[in-house]
Amino acid sequence: MSPRVGPSGPLSRERIVDAAIELADEAGLDAVTMSHVAKRLGAGTMSLYRHVSNKDDLVTAMVERVTADFSYPDREGRDWRECMHALAVQDWASFQTHPWMLPATATVTPPYDTASLAAMEWGLQVLEDAGIPRAKAARAIMTINHYVQGSARVSLGESTAATDDPGHAWWERLSGTDLSAFPHVHQLISSEPPSLDRDWFAEGLDLILDGIRA
Repeated sequence: MSPRVGPSGPLSRERIVDAAIELADEAGLDAVTMSHVAKRLGAGTMSLYRHVSNKDDLVTAMVERVTADFSYPDREGRDWRECMHALAVQDWASFQTHPWMLPATATVTPPYDTASLAAMEWGLQVLEDAGIPRAKAARAIMTINHYVQGSARVSLGESTAATDDPGHAWWERLSGTDLSAFPHVHQLISSEPPSLDRDWFAEGLDLILDGIRA
């Protein structure tokens, strides 16, 4: 009979990753320690090392799990721009759902595992099929990834603005400020504020895609 750990059955890599993701969702990536994960599972800390070699291995597995959960859609019926929008939106959704993915993806050393490599393969194939050389396609995907990550940091870090649109929040903060020494900024802030109905994330992405197309 298999030994049982806690009330939920035998310990496994899958259960360890599940528990680690739950902890990170609740309290951030710093809360994910081997001892905290073990406590949540009702297990001894050392027993986790039979399934994950260390915290880096665990974080890599967490990133892989989320990446697989937010896999990219079927390319059929989508042109390359629509595919790049889908790529960005999926990554955006993963960061909004699991904010700890931002620091995690900054600390995990590539190459990742199957899910992350499959995501990169998906993007490269889309752009290469559109006639973009492989090296430039890779740079384009990295640029999009950096834009998504930067936008997610702004969105997740903005706690006082009335809107999640950073352009509108920036306009609100500077309205009423003496900007006479900065005439270009003054003219910008003196104009109408950005519409609250706009999709600022998609607008920024389209600027990048316009550059790729050119």
